[in-house]
Amino acid sequence: MPIASFYALPPMLLTLHEQQRGMCRVIAKVWQVMGEADILCPDMETGQVMDDLLWTFQAGAFVPHVRGAGESIRIHDGGIWPLQSKALVLCGLDELPTPVPACERLIDFIPVAEKTRNLARERYKRLKNAGFTMQVHPLEV
Repeated sequence: MPIASFYALPPMLLTLHEQQRGMCRVIAKVWQVMGEADILCPDMETGQVMDDLLWTFQAGAFVPHVRGAGESIRIHDGGIWPLQSKALVLCGLDELPTPVPACERLIDFIPVAEKTRNLARERYKRLKNAGFTMQVHPLEV
């Protein structure tokens, strides 16, 4: 049974940039544990930001990644998703991909802003109804 882990972004990460840096820390852990992941971004701009941040989010950190295919961490944007993945990381998506790519693990984030928090609740409900084992974790700063 696949697992969906939601990470609650802490209120002190107020800017989008700070939230995305927090997402990069989770992506680094996913890479260490799972060995690979597909990062799904809503658009090319978010994909580029995540690409840039994965190089700079933490001094001394290294997360091998590429936009598209060819590395352990693959960044996808604009609705072009893999059919399956060992681990999916949703970065800034308002809605789940349709269909949700087959995966062992799905990682999503619960934003601070109420509007986007409600969208995360909807994604949570949909994944739970789809049979995912659900987990919620606070994102440590």
